[in-house]
Amino acid sequence: MMKSLELLSGILFLLLGMMTSFSDLKEGRIYNRTLLIFTGLSAVIDLIYYGYYARDLFLLFLINFIMLAVISLVLFYSHSFAGGDCKLVLVMGLLYPADYYLVYGNTAVTIFFALGIAILYGYAYLLLASVYGLLSKKNQMTKEYVKNYLFSFLKSFVSATVYISGVHLLIVTLAERGIYINSWIVRLICIGLAWLIGKYDFLRKMYVVLLVLAIDLIGGVILGTITFSVNPENYILVLALLLCQMTIRTSLYEEVQITDIKKGMILSMGASLLMQRSRVRGLPGISSEDLKSRLTEEETESIKRWAKSKKIESLLIVKKIPFAVFIFLGFISYFLIWSVV
Repeated sequence: MMKSLELLSGILFLLLGMMTSFSDLKEGRIYNRTLLIFTGLSAVIDLIYYGYYARDLFLLFLINFIMLAVISLVLFYSHSFAGGDCKLVLVMGLLYPADYYLVYGNTAVTIFFALGIAILYGYAYLLLASVYGLLSKKNQMTKEYVKNYLFSFLKSFVSATVYISGVHLLIVTLAERGIYINSWIVRLICIGLAWLIGKYDFLRKMYVVLLVLAIDLIGGVILGTITFSVNPENYILVLALLLCQMTIRTSLYEEVQITDIKKGMILSMGASLLMQRSRVRGLPGISSEDLKSRLTEEETESIKRWAKSKKIESLLIVKKIPFAVFIFLGFISYFLIWSVV
């Protein structure tokens, strides 16, 4: 019976993944109705599975699910993930049996790896699309673009170096107390820092970086250790990520006709700046080019009125990424890794 429930969970998981991937690719949406149906089915299966046949796995399942929920909420409130994507991750977490969790080191709290793999797939998709656009001459990386981006790039790299130094001091402090962190977790932290620094200007503000640097130097003196990390891998990963970001930004946008602008789309910052001095009511503010700046129905109608008065036929928007596909592939990859290892 236990294997039958696991098989049923697997079938529902595949069905959910295919349905949400199809709707996200075709319509750019993940329907709440679909998620609600599969949540109900997974709740019934989990109640029987963990209530009768796998009671010893319930605590492990609960810890993994909470970890997945916390990460999803962070991604949602940082405007990196849409609500539908976060809910899809949680439903897939409910459907994935705890008996198939990957053991890494001495822990099986690893289901969040699936989400990490999904993010890597999404990033790889953007990078490959950007490289293809550059090679096919659809996009251009002009000297002016590189020159303008270079200052921001160097600022981000210096900032990342300071923050990595803080991570290095934290690792040294924990090691002195007998707590050792896996090197891959350290690398992931460095990648995450580079992403956050590239996303939030606040983390690159001079006074913030100088404050962290002061803490690094004082901490280094107190601990009697080298302030800056001497592991070149951390800096190479950050450097690679920042270069990838520069490449990706060349194909981050697409041009749409005014008549095709819809609720949920995200205007480029340049497009939103054009509207700021207009007297037309209901226009959006300056776009931050993340999910926080998704257009409402009222804003789309205001944009159409504004464009008609200005005789503008098209605008640049941020490309929509069908992330349901990558979430699905992330969980599938996680399962395949488990089956091989």
